Amino acid sequence: MHQPSYLRVVINARCTLSCSYCHQEGDPATAALDGLPTAALLPLLQLAVENGVQKLKFLGGEPLLRADLPEIIASLRQRSPRLDISLITGGVARPGALNACFDAGLSRANLSIHGWSAAAFRERTTKGGAAWATRNATLDLLRSKGRFLKLNYVYRGPHDEPDLAALLSDLAGAPVVISVLDDLSNPALGPDAVIAALLRLRGAPTTRRAEPDPHSLPTLRLGWGDGLEVEVKDHHLGEVAPWTACGTCPVRGACREGITALRLSHDGQLRPCMDRPDLSVSLHSVWSEAGPRAAAAAWRCAIAGWTTPARRLAA
Repeated sequence: MHQPSYLRVVINARCTLSCSYCHQEGDPATAALDGLPTAALLPLLQLAVENGVQKLKFLGGEPLLRADLPEIIASLRQRSPRLDISLITGGVARPGALNACFDAGLSRANLSIHGWSAAAFRERTTKGGAAWATRNATLDLLRSKGRFLKLNYVYRGPHDEPDLAALLSDLAGAPVVISVLDDLSNPALGPDAVIAALLRLRGAPTTRRAEPDPHSLPTLRLGWGDGLEVEVKDHHLGEVAPWTACGTCPVRGACREGITALRLSHDGQLRPCMDRPDLSVSLHSVWSEAGPRAAAAAWRCAIAGWTTPARRLAA
């Protein structure tokens, strides 16, 4: 039986940006809602670690808007020194918040590039030059940390190509990996459209390899002679079908999710899939009403019920 080791946590739903392609991990929360209080969230995160989670990523919304995030990270790091703790930020929160997270034990951070140029940033986020400058300062800060750095760029179609071309050119040879993602809100797009755009902009890559991930799906890694490294999520959850519900899922044929991970929603719902809220188990409710042993049992029962045996995957 596959034991999931990757948990993505919507730590709050608040964000100062309003990007049209934000899927918030399928979390139905409105942008006005905070996540669980620290005292309620930390036990659920520790429960995840005790049940095999080795990689934990904080998302939102904008996770850096949560003032107690450094406290949460420090608690996890104290209990689990080897846990991979990361976050995804849009880069417009104050840099001091990110530094506090690193001081608390954050392993690394991904930066979402919502438009590389000032004009593209304004078109995607409706924010002006001050926010764009803060984003660039956040990028400089992350590069100065000397840790693995991934930049996420959502490709929405050919109109994005001048901006994407500038990003790829400006950061060619930099110690970063640029993850070019298809816009999940546009059914006409997909990995093939992303790859075609990259070939138009950069020509044929000099290297092309599958990049394994012990906690998730493999990705396609493309490299060019000037040092540019680009990642494309060319495998889909529906193709791998790791969950029992995949076998009868009504949206499996259109599934374009490129990550195998558990999700914890802002209100403590454990979910195996971004597109299937009906499969949720409310860990927070179980813990609140019946205590930690019941919550641990609920976790184990949920995983056992969701997981497809390996022999079925091979069929």
